Amino acid sequence: MTELYEKIGYKKLMVVPLIFLALCLGFLLLNYTNTGEFFIKGVDLEGGAQLTVETSQNVDASSLETHLRQEFGDVQVRTTVGVGTNNILIRAGEDVDKDLLLESVRNYGIDVESHSFEKIGAALGESFFVQSRTALIIAFVFMGFVVFFVFRSLVPSVAVMLAAFSDIICTIAVMQVFGLSLSLASFAGLLLVLGYSIDTDILLTTRVIKRREGNIEERIRGAFKTGITMTFTTLVALTALYLVSGATALKEISTVLIIALLIDLPNTWLTNLGILRLWSERKGLT
Repeated sequence: MTELYEKIGYKKLMVVPLIFLALCLGFLLLNYTNTGEFFIKGVDLEGGAQLTVETSQNVDASSLETHLRQEFGDVQVRTTVGVGTNNILIRAGEDVDKDLLLESVRNYGIDVESHSFEKIGAALGESFFVQSRTALIIAFVFMGFVVFFVFRSLVPSVAVMLAAFSDIICTIAVMQVFGLSLSLASFAGLLLVLGYSIDTDILLTTRVIKRREGNIEERIRGAFKTGITMTFTTLVALTALYLVSGATALKEISTVLIIALLIDLPNTWLTNLGILRLWSERKGLT
């Protein structure tokens, strides 16, 4: 990997994640132009009703959605798979009757083992969204202050913040590509992204600009070994959580973190590394 990295050149490779960030921003802007929203909101952020059904059967979400739309109009159905059980998430309008919706699900031939139902008004959902968005922005700003206080240099601090910004924006965009709505659980996952994904950026920056053992290539290789180990052990744990857990909120949080950590790999080891290396060479820190 080192030979390939040096052969292509870090200045060329550092641009690749930036191009992906630009594409993600463009996708979100296009989504806003077409729908009036940058991303799909869940029931708890937009308002409406959601019936969650637990069953041991394998269910065709599109077929069930077609069946329910004949009676309830605009209905969205998706499924999540756990160990020995499946969850069916049925999203409908705020005025839907829970008993009628559940009866229609049973008439479709689904053996309902357990179920839960939530209904949130549009005004309350909007309030939840504003509060969650504010919390995310404040967390990002405070993190920026901490990073700048630790490194006391503009370029390394901006590189870390750019990686965090790209992780969040690209994660949201990828979620939209796969049709995953943003919920309160997703926002919790995005807050965790600021910690889980940025730790490798801080590790890399500390090794490169604060330590003096060996040359810059040796310090980068040491940071890479530690950072990749940290990321993949976290990915293994989150994948186990996603596959084993039947709880919808846990699946949403693990999904957000898995996407973000995969996106963080090129953001950290291509873009952030390239910026740090270019800055270090100009500062004579090699």
